[in-house]
Amino acid sequence: MKNRYRLLALSVAVVISTVVLLFHFISHNETEKVYVSQIEDVALQLKKDFLRDTVNNMIQQIDRLRISKTEIYQLNTDKRRDRLFVLADALDEESFIRLFESEFQQTGEDNLWTAYLYHSDTGELVFTTKNIKEQGVSVENLDSILSTKAILKKGTYTGVFGVENQYIDAIIQTDIQEIIHHQTYRNDAYIWVNEVIDFEGGDDYAIRRIHPNLIETEGMLLSTSMTDAVGGTPYLTELNGINETGELFFTYYFKKLQSEDISKKITFAKLYEPYNWIVAMGVHLDDLDGYVSEVREESQRLLTQTVLYILLYLLSALILGFMLIYMIMERNLRKSTRRLIDEASTDPLTGAESRRYGERILEHKYETYHVKKNPVYMAMLDIDDFKLINDRYGHDAGDRVLKYVTDTIQSIFKEKGKVIRWGGDEFVVVMEAITKNEAMLLLDQVLYECETKPLDLVPDQLTISLSIGMTQILDKDSNYIEALKRADEAMYQSKEQGKCRLTLIE
Repeated sequence: MKNRYRLLALSVAVVISTVVLLFHFISHNETEKVYVSQIEDVALQLKKDFLRDTVNNMIQQIDRLRISKTEIYQLNTDKRRDRLFVLADALDEESFIRLFESEFQQTGEDNLWTAYLYHSDTGELVFTTKNIKEQGVSVENLDSILSTKAILKKGTYTGVFGVENQYIDAIIQTDIQEIIHHQTYRNDAYIWVNEVIDFEGGDDYAIRRIHPNLIETEGMLLSTSMTDAVGGTPYLTELNGINETGELFFTYYFKKLQSEDISKKITFAKLYEPYNWIVAMGVHLDDLDGYVSEVREESQRLLTQTVLYILLYLLSALILGFMLIYMIMERNLRKSTRRLIDEASTDPLTGAESRRYGERILEHKYETYHVKKNPVYMAMLDIDDFKLINDRYGHDAGDRVLKYVTDTIQSIFKEKGKVIRWGGDEFVVVMEAITKNEAMLLLDQVLYECETKPLDLVPDQLTISLSIGMTQILDKDSNYIEALKRADEAMYQSKEQGKCRLTLIE
C-alpha cells in the first residue's frame, strides 16, 4: 500500500512537473514573441524620435544662424551709414554723388554691397552697383532682395544700400555645410541636405547640397526615377511626402558610412522652406536584429535555467522562483516609478519645479485658497536682456545664468515658496503662509542678490537684472491663470518702467 501511495505521489509529482514544464514552455514562447515585438517597436520608436529631434534641432540652428548673421550685417550697414553721413555733411551734392559712387564702386568678386543713388524729385537713377545691373533688378523691387538696408540723403539725392538676402544666405549655407560635415553621431548616422529645384519631380528635380557620406557627389543633380539597391524609388517617396505634409518617415536601402555594405535605412526628412532644402537624417535598421538576437539568447538561457530549477526543486522551487521574481520586479518598478516622477516634476537644467508639475502646484494652491482662504501670492520673474547674454556669451553661459538665478531664488525663499521654471528665462514663485510684506521683502532680496553679486563669465563679470511682477489669488479669479496673468502684466510693467524692479498688482 505504501509503495502504491509512493508511486501515486511520484506519478502526481511527475504529472505536475510535466504540466508545469509544458505550461512554462508554452508561456515562455508566447512571452518571448510579445517581448521581442515590444523591443523592436520601442527601439524603432526611439530611433524615430532621435531622427526627428535631430533634424528639427538642425533646422532651428539654421534659423538662429540666419537671425544672427542678419543682425551682424545690419550693424555693419548702420555703421557704414553713420560714417557716410558724417562725411556727406560737409559736401555739396556733386561731391556727395562722387563719394557715394567711390564708396560702392565694385571692382572685385566680393559683391557685398548692393547700392543705388537716385534723384529724389525725378526718380532718375544716378548710380547702381553692378550686381543690380547683372541681375536686372528694378529699383521698385530692390527692397525685397535686401536683407539689411540703410538710407542716406543729401539735398535732392537719396542713396540706398545694404546686403542682399542671397549674399547672407550663401554664407549661412556654407557654414551649415561645414557644421554638418563635422558632426558625428552613433550608429553611423549623419544629416544630409537636398535642395529642390522642381517640386513636380522628374529628372534634375533637386541638387545634392550636403552629404557627409558622399562628399564627392555634392552638387550633383538628382532624379525621382533613381532607385536604391532593391529597386525602390526613395527620392520619389521623399518628394511625395514633402509635398503632402512637409515631412515624413520612410525606408530604403543605402550603403553604410565609410563602407560598401548595403542595409535597410529609416529616414526622417523635413522641408526647410526658405531655402527649399530637404533636411534629412537616417539610421540603418540592421542593428535591431542584434537587439532581437540578444533578447532571444538571454530568453533561451533563462528558459534552460528555469527548467533545471523545476527539475531539481519541482513545484516548490518554481513557486519560490516566481515569488522572488515578482518581488524584485515590484521593487524595481517602484524605484523606476519614483525616479520617473522625480524627473517629470523637476526641470533638468535648473533644478526648479517643471512647468507641468508647476501647473499642478498652482491648481492645488488655487483650490486650497478657496477652501481655507489663506492668502496665496505668486510672482512672475523674467531675466532682463537674456537674449543678449545668449548672443554675446553663448548658450552655455545662458544656462549658467538660469541655474544661478534659480539657486538664488531657492536660497532666499527656502521653504517659503515653490520655484517653477515657467519657460525660457521666466520663473514663477508661489507663496503661502506668509504676509504680503514678507513676500515683497523676499522678492526685493532676490533683486538685490542678483544685482550686487555678479556672475563670473569669461572674460567678463555679469550682473543679472530681473523684472518681477507680483499679485495674489483673489476671490473673483475663476482659476489660477487669471492671477498668473496679473503677475505677468505686473512683470511687463517692471520692464517698461526701466527693469530691475518689482511691481505689485492687487
